[in-house]
Amino acid sequence: MREVTAVFHRTKSVAIYPLEGNRFLIAAVLQDEVHDVHVEVEILHPALEIVAARSEVRNGPFTVVCNLTSPNVAGLVGLRVGRGFTQQARAVVGGPHGCHRVSELIVEIAQAAYQLHFVRFFAALPRAEREVEDVPIERRRRVLASIPGMRNTCFAYHEDRDALIAERAAPIRLRRQDMPRRRLP
Repeated sequence: MREVTAVFHRTKSVAIYPLEGNRFLIAAVLQDEVHDVHVEVEILHPALEIVAARSEVRNGPFTVVCNLTSPNVAGLVGLRVGRGFTQQARAVVGGPHGCHRVSELIVEIAQAAYQLHFVRFFAALPRAEREVEDVPIERRRRVLASIPGMRNTCFAYHEDRDALIAERAAPIRLRRQDMPRRRLP
């Protein structure tokens, strides 16, 4: 077996930071050999309403020109993450008057925003309940009862999958992560 070096590599990262109350900052970064693009959205949970948005192309094919699209993200304010959001958001920040990389990051941000439902759901469970052995079908039922918007969003959360989950799903395995830290004004 031989080792080869990639000819292209792109990374995307997304982090969610608590602000105050039900307000969260979601920061996303896309980097490759040419691009260094940053997008931030402030969102209210559980409504997932965008209350502030900003972007910056720190490096790009035409950095200064590309940054002229940054004011577009203000058009996201007032939108709510949910069904149809991706198409709406791409119309606001992408296309011939926008930036495709910012558009990509907005989709990543929307997916992370939806994860807030899970983060807050599990964080609200009493510690003793969080530490018991995971039973997938019970976890799925609790999630669907608490986050009804998950119903029918994917194969595992399809309403007809109870039997399959009960029969074949394994307990969840949480990965250890070092969470990023950030100073906020």
